[in-house]
Amino acid sequence: MLRYCPMWIYSAVCSLSAQRYLSENLGLEAYAGKYANELSLRYADISSDMILDTSESYLRHLMDAEIENASEVLDAFAFKQLTYEANGLPRKIRSFFSSSLDGLKAPEINIDTADKEFKPFIYMFRAKPELAPPAGWNWTKIEDGEFLQDFPNLEVSFLDGI
Repeated sequence: MLRYCPMWIYSAVCSLSAQRYLSENLGLEAYAGKYANELSLRYADISSDMILDTSESYLRHLMDAEIENASEVLDAFAFKQLTYEANGLPRKIRSFFSSSLDGLKAPEINIDTADKEFKPFIYMFRAKPELAPPAGWNWTKIEDGEFLQDFPNLEVSFLDGI
């Protein structure tokens, strides 16, 4: 039985989708489709429309705030989601008996909540550049990150958006 995707994974993947859209030459629909397909192998509540809507919202907020280093902000947001709990403590993905990658028993993804978490982060990042990930950090450095570590390097084609 598939479980539900944690909000922190969803937010980080939406950030990655928007970041790849900015730096590569495919439409946002292709990245949303690819990541939705990958996440739906593990979780029951993910669709490409959800990822597309949230990624577009992130990009809209960056444009409204007139951010020049949008890719850096998106990377920093993904880093924060993947490495820290909401209370600021370091995220422990694997515990002695379980993994937070296993999913949740009840759905917690809310597109409006994802949007509301990202918008203030833009301004926090502007005021506190130390929120940037450490030099050399990337998704492969996620401790116990298993399948998430491969997401930035997944092959995406325009057919993934169809």
